[in-house]
Amino acid sequence: MSLYPRQPKPWNRKQVVVGWALAQQMKVDRYSKFMRFNTDPAFTGLEHLKATHSDQIAKFEKWAADGEWELFHSNHYDWWAFPIHKPSAYGLEWTVYEGEVSILKHDTHFIRKYQRGVELVSTSWGWDLLKKDYISQPAPGQSWHHWPVRLFKAALSVQLFGYDELFSSLKLYALGLMRQGEAMEFNSHDLSWLFTTGIDPRP
Repeated sequence: MSLYPRQPKPWNRKQVVVGWALAQQMKVDRYSKFMRFNTDPAFTGLEHLKATHSDQIAKFEKWAADGEWELFHSNHYDWWAFPIHKPSAYGLEWTVYEGEVSILKHDTHFIRKYQRGVELVSTSWGWDLLKKDYISQPAPGQSWHHWPVRLFKAALSVQLFGYDELFSSLKLYALGLMRQGEAMEFNSHDLSWLFTTGIDPRP
C-alpha cells in the first residue's frame, strides 16, 4: 500500500465544460426562487422563444448578406427578437421577466445571437451600434423608417438584459432622432421617457 495518496486525474476539456455548465445552472437555480417568472398559460416557453429567435436572426443574416435592408423594415419580429418584460399585442405570450432573463443570459448561444440581432437591426437604420455613430456610407434601405416602437423595444430589451453599452448606443441614436423632430410615440403613448427621464409614466 502506497504511503502517498493517489493524485486525481486532471479533467479533460469536456469535463471542464460540463462542470462549468452545471455550476452556472446551480447558480441560476439558487437564485431563481427569488425571481419573477412568466407563469401565464399563454407564455410560449423559453425553448420555443429561443428557437423562434434563432430562426429570426438567421433571416437577419441573410437579408444583410443580400443587401435587402428594406426587409428589416417591412417585417414584424419585435416580440421574439427583442423580448421585454411588458405585455404586447400578443399579451404575455413573448413576455420575459427576470427569471427568464437570468436563464437566457446563461445561454451563450442565445446571447451571441441576441446581441447580433440588435446589431443588425441597428445597421438597417444606418447606425453602427458598437461605434455609436452613423454609418458613413449607408447602402439603399439603411435608414430610419419612422417606426419608433421598434427602437423603443430594442432599447428596453437590452436594458432589461443588462447591456448598458448597447442601451447607451441606442439611446444616443434615439436622442439624435428626437433632435431632428422625430416623435417618439406609438398609438398615442409617449416612448421618449426611456431615452430621457428613464421613468415610465404608466404603471
